[in-house]
Formats: sequence, structure tokens, C-alpha cells
Amino acid sequence: MNKKYAGLDFPAWFDGKDVNEAAFCREFLSKNKLIYADNAFFTPDGRLTDPLLLKEKIYAELECYAAKNIPRTISNIVEIMKLAAHAESFPPKPDEIHVQNGTLRIDGSFLAGRSEIVRSRFPIDYNPQAGKPVVWLRFLSDLLYPEDIPTFQEYIGYCLIPSTKGQRMMILKGEGGEGKSQIGPVLARL
Repeated sequence: MNKKYAGLDFPAWFDGKDVNEAAFCREFLSKNKLIYADNAFFTPDGRLTDPLLLKEKIYAELECYAAKNIPRTISNIVEIMKLAAHAESFPPKPDEIHVQNGTLRIDGSFLAGRSEIVRSRFPIDYNPQAGKPVVWLRFLSDLLYPEDIPTFQEYIGYCLIPSTKGQRMMILKGEGGEGKSQIGPVLARL
């Protein structure tokens, strides 16, 4: 530590003059659940799609200590973090759907909370007491034959899991004005 600042309470990554980027990265990762895989960062909220969010969080911790070359320091820290948080294998879990209040498993069980790092998380809460989607079910019964509804629902469920194992696509064919085009916006909202 710089003798001029001896006795002051600085973080371990700051010597009174300079930021030790590797030490900052170690401390940051000890406080924040984060991994780097497939050229992206992942958190308990899912894939970090905007790197600016990570940079803002780093800056919030650095701003009282870093006085020069702050953008370069932050970029260096992000690059070090890619190495320090790198996960060789981070496979998707096709038997789980992650939502805001926890994880719904394919066996019907629900694990409340958001402690594990995941590939994606839907911005909705799971509510096991939710009523049937009456309007949606009526729409499907008006659009499809009764025997086709379970297949359609299975396809939508397949779209919610991180897997392409089934390698399926669906084509809806019919007369104009029947409501087929309404399915796209509903799926996009999911």
C-alpha cells in the first residue's frame, strides 16, 4: 500500500493510487454470481444481453477510487472477468423453465428462489393457483380441431425450453381471418 494512505480503509484492490484489476475482479466475482460461457455472461437472471449493465455495476464500485483511464480500466476488468469466470461447460437444462420467482421442472415440481446461474429466465411469476386461460382455450377451440389442441400446446411448451432436440416446426394452414396470425404475437409475448 502507498505509505501516504497508510491507515485508511481501502478495498484490497486499491493501493491509494491504482486499481489492481485482477484483485477487483476476484472480489467482484466473490460478491456476484456470474459465469462466462459461449461468449456471454450469465447470472441468476439469465444471459446478460447488454454488457453496459455489467460495466455500470463495475463503475459503481470503482467510482470513488479510480481517477484516470476509467473506461479502459473497466474494459480491462471485463476482459479479466471473462477469464476468471469462464465455464468450460454450461449446458442448457431442457427439463427446467426459469421464471422470476423460481424454477418449474418438467416433473411439475417448483423450486422457489433464484440462486443458481441460468441461461434464461422468463419475466413472469409462476402461480400454481392460476385459473385456466379461458379466453386462450376458447380461441384454440375455435381455431383448431379438438384432437389438434394437445399437439399445439405441446409445440408451444417445446418453444419454452432450451432445446432443439425435437427439430420440429409448425405450419398453420387455413382460410384468412380465422385467427392464425394472432398466435405469433402471443408466442412472442411468451
